Amino acid sequence: MTRLRVEVRPRSRQIRLEGLRGRATFDVVLDGPPELLVCFDVYAFQPQVHPENHLGWWRYDLGPGRHVVEVDLDFNRIGDESFIARLGGRTVAPENRWTNPDYRLDPLQDCRLAVWAGDELLYLKRVLIKIDDRRVLQDFYERHFRSEGYRPPQPFLDLLHKFKLGKLERWFRRYFRGRVLDVGCGLSLFSEIRPDWPFRIVAGDLVYGRMKQRKTEVPGIDWTVFDAGRLPFRGESFDGLFAGEILEHLPEPERALAEWNRVLKPGGILIVTTPNRGRRVNRINDEDWPFSPDHLRELSFEELNGELLPSAGFKPVRRKGIHLELWTKSNGWWREDHLQRAGNTTAHGRRMKLFYRLGYLFPRRALILMTVARKAR
Repeated sequence: MTRLRVEVRPRSRQIRLEGLRGRATFDVVLDGPPELLVCFDVYAFQPQVHPENHLGWWRYDLGPGRHVVEVDLDFNRIGDESFIARLGGRTVAPENRWTNPDYRLDPLQDCRLAVWAGDELLYLKRVLIKIDDRRVLQDFYERHFRSEGYRPPQPFLDLLHKFKLGKLERWFRRYFRGRVLDVGCGLSLFSEIRPDWPFRIVAGDLVYGRMKQRKTEVPGIDWTVFDAGRLPFRGESFDGLFAGEILEHLPEPERALAEWNRVLKPGGILIVTTPNRGRRVNRINDEDWPFSPDHLRELSFEELNGELLPSAGFKPVRRKGIHLELWTKSNGWWREDHLQRAGNTTAHGRRMKLFYRLGYLFPRRALILMTVARKAR
């Protein structure tokens, strides 16, 4: 019986493009039939629909053995030359390829690394392609806001959101006083939770039209326009600051935290919520798969609470989480949280609520991180 071993492993968990160009290295093992082909297949992070959300694929006959493949990526123009593979410095022509010149880039691309023997898929792994480009990010938001792409019909996110609001209401009432800033506010969770608060709220986002509309709808909040990482306020002018699901959208969260520290008074309170890069499913799969396609840099529990917050002058005083991904199922290649995939139905609503609470008890592996931190006096 012929022994078969195939593997395509990136040397980095992420491929980061600057100026829409980048480079990556892959270790390839092909011990088996000589007709094995290696395919690099690039889709949008989600949804993955052919052809509109499909950038292209390149399939190579590298021959049997162990190979180190260097790849140059150039997405300034989508075409045959967007993906160039080299072995030992020599360019390797693809056996076959397909590209979509009408593809519109997302902040995250899903590059699937596959090995085929004829029509049989023998191996599949994925690696993220990240693009830190303001034009790409702006185009992405405009497309998704038009299609309201953030509100799926399944109950998981809606129930998760309601559970989070309940936790935040208790924290807001306990820790916030005086004047509070809501950065990157969107519609503002403060206005979703209740119409009045025993403190003054200043809320801001980059979308002028939305802020103008909210000023009419919720006059009890001071609405304004600003960048969450560049605040137009004097130093030490706020008693509290809330950053709900903001840090993961920033390529350099360290700078934002330093800016938030600047505008807080000594002893001021920062409340942060953000997805956890070290959540249980990522640990099981040994990868850093983001929760959403526009998350440029998710943080682990240890990175947020043990590194970034202390480095920015904050002391965490309360650290919790939401949702523990206990019910996982394999799709044949990696494990997924069943409640966010096929099990995302109203029939599992009670189990969802139970697992949300378990995340509160085990925050290091929870899906969402929640932290209360105090600025040094």
